[in-house]
Amino acid sequence: MPQEIAYVGVDVSKAALDVCVLGGPKVWRVGNDATGWRSLLARLKALERPVVVGVEPSGGYERGLVRALIEAQVEVRWTDPARVRALAKALGAPAKTDAIDAAMIALFVAQARGRPIERDEARQQLKDLLAARQAAGQVARQLKAQAQGLDHAPARLALEDLAVAAALEARRLTREALARLQETRALRDTWARLQTAPGIGPLVAAELVAHMPELGQVSGKAIAKLAGLAPFFRKSGAWTGRAVCSGGRARPRQALYMAAVASLRAKQGPRPIFQRLISAGKPPKLALVACMRRLLVTLNAMIRDNTAWRPEHP
Repeated sequence: MPQEIAYVGVDVSKAALDVCVLGGPKVWRVGNDATGWRSLLARLKALERPVVVGVEPSGGYERGLVRALIEAQVEVRWTDPARVRALAKALGAPAKTDAIDAAMIALFVAQARGRPIERDEARQQLKDLLAARQAAGQVARQLKAQAQGLDHAPARLALEDLAVAAALEARRLTREALARLQETRALRDTWARLQTAPGIGPLVAAELVAHMPELGQVSGKAIAKLAGLAPFFRKSGAWTGRAVCSGGRARPRQALYMAAVASLRAKQGPRPIFQRLISAGKPPKLALVACMRRLLVTLNAMIRDNTAWRPEHP
């Protein structure tokens, strides 16, 4: 007979990990460091049965734990914090503590399974470079705006110099990220293929490669949902509400927005679709989101079929 799976929830903070085994007697705590990870792995091994660990994204504090679990060949799954919180409220647990969160994560991963985590060092390095690039660009813009509000010339010049340095660093990180893509064979082909579509430049393609590893591996509806571009309908009896898009991954969605705006200016872009929706009385924002969704679904099919973009015939 197959052994019963032990579902484990781990609530991650900067200094500690709160761990709950579903059905276990209590929640325990270990440090969020190498010693704590080894202690956790020892206790999981002592269960003497298959283990599935659920973890919430925690601003990077979970990376060491995830790496240690994967290296120990323990199955790890992402859990959505909003859905875990909704589950806690539905079960009558309005309080929010680390112990409650760990227990709810364990229950969530047992019921909804979560999304499997696969360690991809090349993709993670690309994500880090793009995140650093974005942060440097934001700092440059903030410093420039602050400098414009200063009357004292030496202080203004000091901030302007810092803004220039941050902007230069952002450009250097951009070059490094694109060079890393060109050198990484596993990502280079996908990156190049995405750029054959109208509106998709090197940076947009890089963001999609980094943050949408599911491209070409899931259906069009699933990929749209992951990016927060799938409409959710609301209906009860004779009443029908407005369909709305919500959730999803912000970074690829922002990149797709810029790509869709650029593609509307292309000769063979989705402008006819956009104009048809506008003529039908749809708001411009809704029409643009529809173009974003169509573009993403097309990119997903391109990666799935290993083909470059082909213009649609009327």
